[in-house]
Amino acid sequence: MNNKGQSLIIFVLILPILLLLFALIFELGNYGLTINKYEKEIKSTIEYGLDNIDSINEEKLTNLLKENIKGNINIEINNQIIKINVKEKYDNLFNFNNKFDIDITYIGYIENNKKIIKKE
Repeated sequence: MNNKGQSLIIFVLILPILLLLFALIFELGNYGLTINKYEKEIKSTIEYGLDNIDSINEEKLTNLLKENIKGNINIEINNQIIKINVKEKYDNLFNFNNKFDIDITYIGYIENNKKIIKKE
């Protein structure tokens, strides 16, 4: 009996499952990179805002963020505290039927001449 055809059939049956698994891994990796990019941009914007806290306003910071990321950007500056919230629907690369929600909030302030930036 010849077993060459059996291993080919098993490979052909398993190949779509492997491709779906690789697509899912790639999709989650890309989502993680997008989250990381958003967090870096928010932190750098807060740092810039804290460096120029006396002359900065919400509109300047919003325009700065909009150059680098998209989404619904909400910035509040109260009592030397900068709060940035970004909400975005992340579009999937492979059109899985669900969309990931990005909702990131960071707060920055100066305490004892040190910039504090933390996730809320």
